[in-house]
Amino acid sequence: MNAHQPVAQTVLNAVPILPSLNFSETRNFYVGSLGFEDVGLDGLDYLVVRRGGMELHFWLSDDPVQCQNSSVFFRAHAPIEIYRDFCDRGIEAIRPSETCGGEMRFHIRDPHGNLLMFGGYPLSTVAH
Repeated sequence: MNAHQPVAQTVLNAVPILPSLNFSETRNFYVGSLGFEDVGLDGLDYLVVRRGGMELHFWLSDDPVQCQNSSVFFRAHAPIEIYRDFCDRGIEAIRPSETCGGEMRFHIRDPHGNLLMFGGYPLSTVAH
């Protein structure tokens, strides 16, 4: 018989790898405008930025369509705080008029078109 073995509760951390058309422009936007730090692991073809629990990796692309079709979704316990911080930094954050289940969501695009989406945790997972 094939009994299912319990899977160990392992902490997983997925890190998106997004395309960038120009590392200098990407670094300036994420570090200078959004408050990320340059982790310093960049080379000729790779860039890493981090802000708190948000970490993004970038690879150099020459195709704008790849950027325009790439996105990442960040979950936060208080996405409104991130929204306000971005607004205070002069970022044009777009806040949808409708929320999903009372959850606040917003999104912005970086200079190359990558979509950054932010939202809270579903109510069913907050209590766990």
